[in-house]
Amino acid sequence: MQQLTKEHFEPISVDLRQSEAIKRPSLSFWADVWRRLKMNKVAMASLIFIVVLIVAAIVIPFVTNNDYFTTDLAGKNKKPSVEHWFGTDDLGRDMFVRIWYGARISLEVGLAAAFIDLVIGVIWGGLAGFYGGKVDEIMMRIADILFAIPYLLVVILLMVVLEPGVGTIIIALTITGWIGMARIVRGQMLQLKSQEFVLAARSLGADANRLIFKHLIPNALGPIIVTLSLTVPSAIFAESFLSFIGLGVAAPVASWGTMSSEGLPAMKYYPWRLMFPALFISVTILAFNLFGDGLRDAVDPRLRK
Repeated sequence: MQQLTKEHFEPISVDLRQSEAIKRPSLSFWADVWRRLKMNKVAMASLIFIVVLIVAAIVIPFVTNNDYFTTDLAGKNKKPSVEHWFGTDDLGRDMFVRIWYGARISLEVGLAAAFIDLVIGVIWGGLAGFYGGKVDEIMMRIADILFAIPYLLVVILLMVVLEPGVGTIIIALTITGWIGMARIVRGQMLQLKSQEFVLAARSLGADANRLIFKHLIPNALGPIIVTLSLTVPSAIFAESFLSFIGLGVAAPVASWGTMSSEGLPAMKYYPWRLMFPALFISVTILAFNLFGDGLRDAVDPRLRK
């Protein structure tokens, strides 16, 4: 039998940097997500662009001397210059100001549609996944029936029947847009409701509402927020497409889609009229998608390639 000596009771030497790492407090889930997200330079650059876009869309129309609706036929189709940074359109309206008003429309539609999808999808999917059985079967069959209807057909039909406008676009986009969120939440509920912390809360007398919204939904926030971040660019593209084909916002309201539609016939002689709105549509959608991908990887590192 080995004899215990005084050396066996001496503290083990630890490198100073290692000791600091050991002493460092553990990170919360969202602090860890933020730490991982900051390591993704592409996602952070996309986030910065999105923040700048939102701030500029709010501020710029207030600090310029031009507006989006005043016409000046004597100054139509001017090239980009110091006076008109993005040039003018066929009615002499300043393209720079109209671009930023268009950003307001796109962001309003994208964020509002994503929020409505979030609310409906979380409630629908949460209830279906938590109760299961017949409730789940009926609720998800209803969702499947709605999902089977061609998405663009529903949107275009509503835009034709209802009065065109931002509100109509948001309603049209959310008729079936919430189904993807509902399926994500339902899947999370099915995984989480048998976990020990849920069984413990149930044994302590927690009712269904408390279990769903206090214990289950908070633990499914990661996938929910990732899905939400990827819903916004889809809504922005849909609004631009509807406005491009003439079913979106009505003139003289500025929209990237309507500006692209007006600029397409003039592309050969006045390319800036199509170039700027198309560029903003593309870069904005790309930024949201890149940020959503980066957020997904930060929430679940196992998804990294």
